[in-house]
Amino acid sequence: MAYRRRTGIWTVIIALAALTAAFLFQRRAGSPESEDLAVREVAGKPGRYETLLSVMGTDAQLEAIARSKSDARRMFQQAIEQMRMVELQMSTYREESEVSRLNATGSQHPVELSEHTLHVLRKAVEMSKLTGGAFDVTYAPLRTLWRRAQQEDRLPTADAIEEALATVGHTKLVFEEGRVGFAVPGMKVDLGGVAKGYAVDLATEALQASGAEAGFVDIGGDLRFFGLPAPGQRWRVAVRSPPGVQETFTVSVPACAVTTSGDYARWFQVGDRRLSHIVDPRTGWPVANMLSVTLVAPDATTADALATAVSVMGPEEGLKLVDSLPDVECMIMARGQDDIVRTHMSQGFASLLEGP
Repeated sequence: MAYRRRTGIWTVIIALAALTAAFLFQRRAGSPESEDLAVREVAGKPGRYETLLSVMGTDAQLEAIARSKSDARRMFQQAIEQMRMVELQMSTYREESEVSRLNATGSQHPVELSEHTLHVLRKAVEMSKLTGGAFDVTYAPLRTLWRRAQQEDRLPTADAIEEALATVGHTKLVFEEGRVGFAVPGMKVDLGGVAKGYAVDLATEALQASGAEAGFVDIGGDLRFFGLPAPGQRWRVAVRSPPGVQETFTVSVPACAVTTSGDYARWFQVGDRRLSHIVDPRTGWPVANMLSVTLVAPDATTADALATAVSVMGPEEGLKLVDSLPDVECMIMARGQDDIVRTHMSQGFASLLEGP
């Protein structure tokens, strides 16, 4: 995430670019955990502290109002402990994680899971039902299929896609008391579309519980704000436009979560086709022409999942869903069949926008 400050206002630019390299080096040069955490006071903002780190395979930033740097460090350490717990339990890149164990043996027998992982899986099922399957954490076999296509530089066959689709579907998750299993062989889950938001929520709650009056947590562009940046002010978020889009937008929000999902920052190529990293679990194919979805919601878990779902659903279906939900707004940048990029907004999104 890149960022800049304006007089009296904190402006966050949602981006997937690397954080300040020198400051990150301080973090990475020490131990892998939070005891060597580098904390600094925000320039020109007495009592406001920040730290940068790497977690869950991406860059993260935390900010909080605190009485001292040592207080801020204590607050950040408690928040980061929650973030790393989510990573340890839910990352598919860690063989010892609960999700990896579930993927390895869930087709053979139900796997006992922690309450946190169970909660995220239940939330994922709830979001699958809400979005008509546009969001589904059991899409993992499709993710594997398209990664193989990228490595081999050839599109998967229709039969291969159908075979993968046969293992996808939230209804194939089997919940027992404290355990989860798979109804069919070959199933796997990937919580990448919801676990990051959950980690942001837990970290935000940890900051608040430790005494922080206001601040935010950002993990790879998934943000959640709490409190106010200053009395009478709201958080200003400058949304980064996709390449080739000249129009810029800045939203002003109270305590809430904001996230942006899109293929302009993460994409891959097979042959001469440029493909999105977001795969539609209903068709098995990467989504097309959805450049950016900015989602505002009360919590980051919901925002994270809905941003992915709306990217899959497209402007018409996605806006219809968002407009039916309380305290949820979104803005979509999509390329039409005429190759023109258009901006679509939910009914209340325009009220969050600031003028030029």
